Amino acid sequence: MALTIRHTLWVFNAGVRSFRRTTIPEAINLLNALFLSNCVGNVGANFTIASAMGMQAPGAPISPGPFDTVVFLVEDVANSVIANRAGPLPARVLNRATTLGYTVIGQTGGPLSEVYWSRLFNTNEAAGAIFHEAAHAKSGMGDSMHDVKVGGPHGGPGLKVLSAVGGKFPIPSWDDLEFYQNQIPKTITVRTGP
Repeated sequence: MALTIRHTLWVFNAGVRSFRRTTIPEAINLLNALFLSNCVGNVGANFTIASAMGMQAPGAPISPGPFDTVVFLVEDVANSVIANRAGPLPARVLNRATTLGYTVIGQTGGPLSEVYWSRLFNTNEAAGAIFHEAAHAKSGMGDSMHDVKVGGPHGGPGLKVLSAVGGKFPIPSWDDLEFYQNQIPKTITVRTGP
């Protein structure tokens, strides 16, 4: 009998102000409609994902479920949660405006994932960046995630939103969705607040 899983991708507003190109609720709505709703279903014979949804954290602390993950939205790299908790950001994150987010793995208390709100151009980039950083956290993979080959049943087009240049793709490939879906059954330590 397959284990039924409910997955929530908690999105914390860690000091972000809305701007005219998108809002956090718009980004989460698109994240749910275009990304996470397509990750529901059977994962092999052992797991069935009954629901996968993004939700703005109502405050801290949250009470995450065993299959959840967390992404922090920060205004820009100067407001980094990672820099405050895990040490300085790499130069490639600090100096490249096309780097929309960053995740560090192996931290006490769980992975730290953040998205830089001021670097986002629109709602598609916001939803994609949140999904991308959550995939790093759930998979436990750093840059090696960008080059994963997914395989069947839809494997072939390769990762797009989850690639190293994910910000240039407005919609996910089946490989992006299947990779993320395969990560949902993994349990990770989840931070309950910024």
